[in-house]
Amino acid sequence: MKRLLAKSFDQERYKEPPLYSLLTQHSRDVASACKALTQVSGSIALRNAEIESEFVNFERILRATGWLEDLGKASSHFLEMLTNRDGLQLIRHETISGLLACLDPQFQSWLEPLGKSRIVAIWGAMGHHRKFDASTKPNQLQPIVLYISKSDNLDFNAILEEMALDLELGYPPQFDRNLVIGYNSDDECDIPALESLKDLIDEFKEYEEEEFADERSRRFVALVKGYGIAADVAASAVAKKQGEGNQLYSLSDFVTTDLSIKLSPDDLTNLIHAWAWRNSGHKKEDWDLSRFPHSFTLRSFQEQVASSDSYLTLAVAGCGSGKSLAAYLWAREWCEKLTDRNFRLFFCLPTTGTTTEHFKDYALESDIPSSLAHSRSSIDLQTISQTAPQEDAETSDTAEAAKEAISAEQDKIESLALWSTLLTVTTADTVLGLMVNARRSIYSLPAIMQSAIVFDEIHAFDDQMFGHLLVFLKNFPNLPVLLMTASLPEERLKAIQSIRPDLNCVPGLVEFEVLPRYDFPYIVDQIDEATVWREVEKCLENNGKVLWVRNRVDWANQIYSKAKTKFPNIAVNVYHSRLRYKDRSDRHRRVIDTFKEKGKAAFLVSTQVAEMSLDLSADLLVTDIAPVPALIQRMGRLNRRATPDNPGNPKPALICPLPKIKGDAYKPYEKSDIDTSLIWVQKLLDLNKSLSQRDLADKFLEVSDPKEYDYEKAEKRACFFSGVWRTRPGMTRGEGYTISIVLKADFKKCNDFKYGQPSPDWIRKHEVAIPIKPESLKWDKVAGVRIAPKEFVAYDYDETTKEGTGASWK
Repeated sequence: MKRLLAKSFDQERYKEPPLYSLLTQHSRDVASACKALTQVSGSIALRNAEIESEFVNFERILRATGWLEDLGKASSHFLEMLTNRDGLQLIRHETISGLLACLDPQFQSWLEPLGKSRIVAIWGAMGHHRKFDASTKPNQLQPIVLYISKSDNLDFNAILEEMALDLELGYPPQFDRNLVIGYNSDDECDIPALESLKDLIDEFKEYEEEEFADERSRRFVALVKGYGIAADVAASAVAKKQGEGNQLYSLSDFVTTDLSIKLSPDDLTNLIHAWAWRNSGHKKEDWDLSRFPHSFTLRSFQEQVASSDSYLTLAVAGCGSGKSLAAYLWAREWCEKLTDRNFRLFFCLPTTGTTTEHFKDYALESDIPSSLAHSRSSIDLQTISQTAPQEDAETSDTAEAAKEAISAEQDKIESLALWSTLLTVTTADTVLGLMVNARRSIYSLPAIMQSAIVFDEIHAFDDQMFGHLLVFLKNFPNLPVLLMTASLPEERLKAIQSIRPDLNCVPGLVEFEVLPRYDFPYIVDQIDEATVWREVEKCLENNGKVLWVRNRVDWANQIYSKAKTKFPNIAVNVYHSRLRYKDRSDRHRRVIDTFKEKGKAAFLVSTQVAEMSLDLSADLLVTDIAPVPALIQRMGRLNRRATPDNPGNPKPALICPLPKIKGDAYKPYEKSDIDTSLIWVQKLLDLNKSLSQRDLADKFLEVSDPKEYDYEKAEKRACFFSGVWRTRPGMTRGEGYTISIVLKADFKKCNDFKYGQPSPDWIRKHEVAIPIKPESLKWDKVAGVRIAPKEFVAYDYDETTKEGTGASWK
């Protein structure tokens, strides 16, 4: 008898298929992972979503999902794909699973004891590769044979028998012969895929309208689907490593071990105390992590954040107020309260730059297993069991399939590592990507649900990501979340309050908010380039730090070139997104270090990335006029270290008019936003005094025209909940103006390949963003990234000196 396979295997090494590759074993593994996930994390997820009364039903339906997911692999096309590692299927295996469960009369009656939620298990199975929705159609190929007859194949029937025992169903369906699925009714077949899928989708739409219109039921569906996907990934991760040599292994032990690791209040106390000692100037050998340094005192703002009892807290405070430390104090309090879970912490920031710097400042020396340090994962996740590349794609194109396989494998490795990670410092995409079924986010779901979550700099979220935040907060009302920002538009504050009336707002300390920090020595229209350079020279002559922020990369590069000529003996840098990531990381470190050097002048010209990615304090800020929230963020890099105990003198900010150029000088912003900013600046000048953070915020309120946030639109975009029976990925962030590319010269030198494509790590290090132009969409792609020919894109960078302006169109 030819065995049914779920995974490919090394046929030269094994004469017979190893245990982990068999469909029978993989089905057991997924069902076992579903059961363990429910016990360790699923119950907490239901509590977070306020549907804990569904626990018994959830556990059974999730197990049913696990058993159903891969029944469709008992097909001729799937086995052919594993054997030859190429070829397109008539329909994907999980769609076949759904067709069998919904259309075969024997299956229908057999699954009836699962009740109304039977359909949820089927939706979970059909969506576990995130490739099923109303657009799903068969490919015009030869019919598929399903090897399900008892006389022809015992494996399929063995799976059904185990499933029946596990779910307490009746005697399973028996098939006297194999079934045939054809493209349409013109084929000689038992199931015409085209017509059957259309009818099934129409039926699903009716179910959605009649039975799943309310929030609670949609939360239940989303969590079943999410945990079903996570269980399948866990089964793939454990199987090959622990099952090599046909050794027995336990999915339940893997899930329980990795997800049972937890933070303790003492862990967070040590992190907090270590940060305080590191910033106190004491030598490390003098540190005593059982207490704060004698000279250190917590601020009342930090204590108020920490003591917030609400599941949702918003801390609004300017720079230097100690928001990050307050967040760890808050996390420690929740760690002590939440004894029902294996507590973890996700600390989410808007950009990779801020994420890296925060990790270095807080987590790196904390001895807590973190996502950027090490993981206690119980297996080597690099050995995730594979099917053919096409299994993660929907194409017969080998290159496209390989690209998708690389991306999927990297996401599995990194997401499953988070299951055993206690402190994850990451971009907000990792958590909020869950709202659009982002692969890495949904694989991380079991860890996310056991965590408290900090979202920092939420003012920087674009409209799409802010909408995802709202939907996340609305649907997980019992998950502890701390939001932090220096300022928040009234429209966004009201949007949060409307969906979460339990929001507890903690304002910053008055003495920090009213501290005079900034001077506006010139009216915008009076500032010309000669005036700016005169102020720059004055600051540098006094060994000051200058930050010049331009709205466009080419404008920043022009200033950089001039500054290099004007100040040959001073550290002059340019920082923006047109550098390869590896070069940008080096530049980031150099910029931060030069600004930390006391008594030495430094000059930096940057773009909008300075608003969040750079934790530095300038003595002079020069900036193009920009929308008010952007200007407030840029001002946050001026005189940043001033405190009520050490206020110093206010520092000058020069807000410059936009250059007179051909074309639209307002881009990437809107003229209406710039006009509002001009009014805001004038209102601040009219105060006729040195300015505080409170002044900036108060005048912003005066010029704001808050509109009601369109939550309904955000809800539709959040397909994790709104999808119901559909499971496809959406977009975490709104579309930008740039495209990621790899330089052709770099690609030719690449020596790190996987599936014939550059590895994800290599791509990350070498990709660079450039403005989108029509011709860029015609370039060849590698691992999903366009390859930029040298005749179109120049790259200015000296590997030895680390100088250069990066990528530009020729």
